[in-house]
Amino acid sequence: MKLVRFGPHGAERPGVWLEDASGTARILDVRAMAFDIEDYNAHFFSRHGLERVRALLREDHPKTIAAGNIRLGPPVARPGKLVCLGKNYAAHAAEFDSTIPTTPIFFSKATSALNGPCDPVVLPRGAKRVDGEAELALVIGRTARGVAAAAALDHVAGYTILNDVTDREAQREGQQWFRGKSADTFAPLGPFLVTPDEIPDPHNLRITQRVNDRVLQNDTTLQMLFKLPYLISFFSAIITLEPGDIIATGTPSGIGSARKPPVLLRDGDIMEVTISHLGTQRNPIAGGT
Repeated sequence: MKLVRFGPHGAERPGVWLEDASGTARILDVRAMAFDIEDYNAHFFSRHGLERVRALLREDHPKTIAAGNIRLGPPVARPGKLVCLGKNYAAHAAEFDSTIPTTPIFFSKATSALNGPCDPVVLPRGAKRVDGEAELALVIGRTARGVAAAAALDHVAGYTILNDVTDREAQREGQQWFRGKSADTFAPLGPFLVTPDEIPDPHNLRITQRVNDRVLQNDTTLQMLFKLPYLISFFSAIITLEPGDIIATGTPSGIGSARKPPVLLRDGDIMEVTISHLGTQRNPIAGGT
């Protein structure tokens, strides 16, 4: 399934993205069929929500609407945790500071930074050195505490795209990552949350980032230093992962700020991130003056 949240900002409804053989898209209006499914949140994931939505798809007269120009929001309602991984690709670690980690580097990003997959990314006033980081993200489907690596992927509800937009000057000045990565709109998520049955291998997905049609990042998740089962096991050994929590698994090399000359985001730019099987984000850039 491809779960979506659709509608105006702050008033999104849960849905399922459906396409016919011609590519025409419709959205199953989940709440119209099951009024008690309020949103794709911790309550939904922890109470067999995915199974209930699958059952809705089997009903004789599903309530759908034409996808048309309907806005998509982040496919997960604001989670308890938005956990990110730093330097999980060797080539990116080399372009960042040449130090390749021997253990996972986790940091957090404010959940208030979450943004729709086609919503504007708004640069803070005066920001001059901002770029994006294309990343595979996973969403936790059931509580993970002290999980063995062999069972870790059983705790994943689905996969999606996260763009870890970063203000490099704020990151450098603060000598920590939270402030530079947590500005409002700096975490486009989606378009879909794709359930694991539709992903043949999360460790073999193509990731690309384009700015104004120029390809900056182009790699695959095969190059991850730390694979997903290990990450979930490592993190949950100390910190409980709860339903709806998001883990962004790091970005490949090619980010704009590491290029010579740098490719930095400016008002009017278009930033696109695509991951195979997971769709494409297309965010216009605004502000920054």
